[in-house]
Amino acid sequence: MQDVNVIADRSSYAEIDCPAVVIDKEGNILLWYLPNAFSEAYQAEIWNSLGNLSIPLARSVKSNRAGGWWHDSNHFRPAADLKGAIDLSLAWFQQGRGPSNPSHHPEVLLLLKEKSGANETHQWLDSMAGLHAILSGALQIMHPKMYLHGREALMQLRSMAVARQDEDMQAVLPIWNSVYSSMSLMVNWKSPPHKDTNGRKVWLDTLLTVGRYTPLDFVVPELGMQFRYNSGTVIAMSGASLVHQVDSADGNRACLAYYMQENVHQYVDIPLCCGPHILDIATELCAGPA
Repeated sequence: MQDVNVIADRSSYAEIDCPAVVIDKEGNILLWYLPNAFSEAYQAEIWNSLGNLSIPLARSVKSNRAGGWWHDSNHFRPAADLKGAIDLSLAWFQQGRGPSNPSHHPEVLLLLKEKSGANETHQWLDSMAGLHAILSGALQIMHPKMYLHGREALMQLRSMAVARQDEDMQAVLPIWNSVYSSMSLMVNWKSPPHKDTNGRKVWLDTLLTVGRYTPLDFVVPELGMQFRYNSGTVIAMSGASLVHQVDSADGNRACLAYYMQENVHQYVDIPLCCGPHILDIATELCAGPA
């Protein structure tokens, strides 16, 4: 993530609280806003599941910016019993490595590796299989090309994991029920104005917020919009191209963020698709089921 400074008078922003799609004048889809996408019972199930990750979440919180601004303790609600920010990915290039070097290969992130005692994270992935299938299905509607290429990338990763005898990746793939190859879990965390750095600028990241907390807005200064960010809301947008922020809230809140990485698609030789366009959606709807 890239921390940025934004100075804006939010009193002039449009306030959005009903389902919406933001499109530019050329028909490019910039953002999907889906409030109340999940029932209260399902939201509670998702929130309760995060208790299984309490240890890695707590360990992620650092003082004095030791782990970068994303893990800075100042960004977490002090009184919260559960807080932290962790990444989970089945394919991640270590710093300084990439697909341009044939000897470099992506790896499963540490929290998912067997040697790190990954039982809790594996159990969490397995318990959230239904959620990840729903969010993947939503992406199939919101950005059909990205969904297809993401699915192809996972299929290629499966074949390569077998060929390279990557036991960690082979163990995670059967319970990785998301078309996205990476996700971040942020619990009781406020988000200063920033852009994300891991995704491709024209791709859609998917964000889900759950919990019990005071009224909150998801703010996108460049669009002059703030979206009511009630529990159960899904937002899909390019976090790498649009500055966004979420203030702190009283109560308990978690954000689950899903994204794909450009270098992983390059590694498995999958095309880097363009951004979503309103005509893509119209074509899919007109075509109907295959």
